[in-house]
Amino acid sequence: MIKLKIKENFKKILIFFPVVFYFIQLQLPIFAQSITPSTPPKSTTAPKTTLSPAPSAEPTSIEDEKIKEIREAIKEKVNEIKEKIEKKAYVGTITQITDSTLTLSNFRGKKRVRLTEETIIIGTNKKEIKAKDLAVDDKIIAMGILSENDILEAKRVIAVAAPKTPSPKRIIFFGTISTIDNKNSTLTLSEVKNKNEQLVIKFDSQTNFINQSDPKISIGYKDVKKDQKAIIVYFEPTANKTAIAKTIFILP
Repeated sequence: MIKLKIKENFKKILIFFPVVFYFIQLQLPIFAQSITPSTPPKSTTAPKTTLSPAPSAEPTSIEDEKIKEIREAIKEKVNEIKEKIEKKAYVGTITQITDSTLTLSNFRGKKRVRLTEETIIIGTNKKEIKAKDLAVDDKIIAMGILSENDILEAKRVIAVAAPKTPSPKRIIFFGTISTIDNKNSTLTLSEVKNKNEQLVIKFDSQTNFINQSDPKISIGYKDVKKDQKAIIVYFEPTANKTAIAKTIFILP
């Protein structure tokens, strides 16, 4: 009995050891791999991209400074041009009409207004009229664009109605200057066609003296000379009063 059991146990041992040895062999590569350090593989990860800070909004370069200077210069020039071509209006009394230009007189002096084919002229009756319907001593409002030579390019001209009270009669006298009295501010003229008919006319600070040969030349009473021919525009005076010249055209 004892011998039989020993044989059976011996057989089991013979079977057990090969199995254990087999599993040990399977595990050895794993132990060797964990014990022996291996060279780490080269990284294939893509290099990190470093983000650069966003550029500042303010100009930091010479180019930006130049652009800023150019913009400022353009802005100033545009404002300057706007001021020059700004729409304006003149209010005054017509003292002269030559071709397509009106000369106005107001408290600021003389102003010139140029009429074009596109100029709209409104009469005192609120209806459109022609340039030929305007006359010396008419009061108007001229609106348009002021040019560089201070001439108003009229887009619209409105004739202002005369006051309801009757205006004095306007008279035009064409004569030759025979006497100049600077002390009393008067001129004596003889009618061209009838030298026996004379006119004594007074002038003051409101009288407009115009050089008919060149209206652009400004003249005054000191430029008036004896024997010069002149056209006097004045209003009929009241009784026992000396007429005051509104406009005096000095002829060449």
